[in-house]
Amino acid sequence: MKHPFQLKNVALLMVLAVAWPLQVQALAGIAQFTAGEVNVRQADGRITALAKGGNIDSGHAIVTGGDGRAQVRFTDGGLVSLQPNTEFRIASYVDQNNPREDRFLVDLLRGSMRAITGLIGKRNRDNYKLTTTTATIGIRGSGFKVGYNPDGSLGITSELDKIEVCNQSGCIGLVAGESVKVLDNVTPPVRTSEQPKVATPDTRKEPVVAGDKVDDAGKAKIVTEKAATTTTTTTTTTTTNTTTTQPVERTFTDIKVATVGVNSGSPHTLSTGAGATTVFSDNKLLKLQDTSANTPKWSEAGTAQPVTSFKSVGNVSDANFIGWGMWTTGQKEDPSVLSLANVHYVAGRPTAQAELSSLFYTGVANYTLLGNTAPTQNGVAGTLNSATFSVNFQTGYAITVAINTSFGNFTDSASGSTPSFNGTYIQGMFVGTNAAYAGLTYARNPGAGMITGAVVFKK
Repeated sequence: MKHPFQLKNVALLMVLAVAWPLQVQALAGIAQFTAGEVNVRQADGRITALAKGGNIDSGHAIVTGGDGRAQVRFTDGGLVSLQPNTEFRIASYVDQNNPREDRFLVDLLRGSMRAITGLIGKRNRDNYKLTTTTATIGIRGSGFKVGYNPDGSLGITSELDKIEVCNQSGCIGLVAGESVKVLDNVTPPVRTSEQPKVATPDTRKEPVVAGDKVDDAGKAKIVTEKAATTTTTTTTTTTTNTTTTQPVERTFTDIKVATVGVNSGSPHTLSTGAGATTVFSDNKLLKLQDTSANTPKWSEAGTAQPVTSFKSVGNVSDANFIGWGMWTTGQKEDPSVLSLANVHYVAGRPTAQAELSSLFYTGVANYTLLGNTAPTQNGVAGTLNSATFSVNFQTGYAITVAINTSFGNFTDSASGSTPSFNGTYIQGMFVGTNAAYAGLTYARNPGAGMITGAVVFKK
């Protein structure tokens, strides 16, 4: 006869045997996208290729080659995009819908990445940490990008709300659009205008199957290009080389732009209407055409400013995207061509009219300064000392603005009921869900020359 205690222990061991593998091998995430060489190094050192749909577990490291890219969606809804020559390790991941137990502890050992935090970061911010060789990133918001520079330093940019960057020297907080450079683990992070170079993955075409035809091995036959002649090969090579030296351009028709430039001391402004065409490289505005106003075209001219010199909240494809920047030289055509100096702009998806109207009668909303271009006067760059923006949402809205620059100060006001607004010196729009952001450009001459610039605020 078997002892009851032994039977209970046997039953308990069977339960533990089933539960233990699930605990140590709990799914952390799934690869939503892979391209090029992407491998997973498991906790026991084994290395396997990672393909789209592949599982990622706690303890795994994802390693991309020189042409490798990957995007992983975690079980809490968070996203991580890894670029070439990157090593990213999931040190400890727990998603049990328990703020005390949940953890997102990861290491970026080399390369670059972009992250959007999920529910773990919202349940307990202190349990979301990205560790690098020189600093640790903690979230106070929900998005950032980070990358190692060739000299071993680290570049970090907050993209959505706030993050905190810490090393042995202490911590520094960043709001959306701000960047720091970390030289080593003992030197305080330095604020900078340069953002880490986290490239957008190339578009790759899927193979085309030739109907129900099969090859000699019995597999689906893939359509390939015809054998090229010497002339065709030369042409193709030239085209490929040209493409790699040009920026990747993306065109949108749902982004509004307010811009101002100067010619012969006089301001030239444009606030685009519905359906305007805008062309971006990454988050940098390259050109625009407003089809509702005698088809004026604005574009950057002369020496192009680097993409990293332009700031934004999120990416240009995001619903709440807002960006700001300046072209040192630009031009407008309507239809004659006019050269413009120091063209400042803000660009973003305007708040839906229904959402803006729902804010009416809600009282006063005070916005805080989020980002800006350096104000210019007579071709000289100055400093924006401060800027305030408040809105009284009563039967439409009434805006009060105060701009303080090293060239001079001014106040202005505007009123309206649509996402666009105009004052005596300002023009701009509300952007994002429930007017989460406001962006404007300004132009005023206090007597010594036209002062122009762009400012973005957050509610």
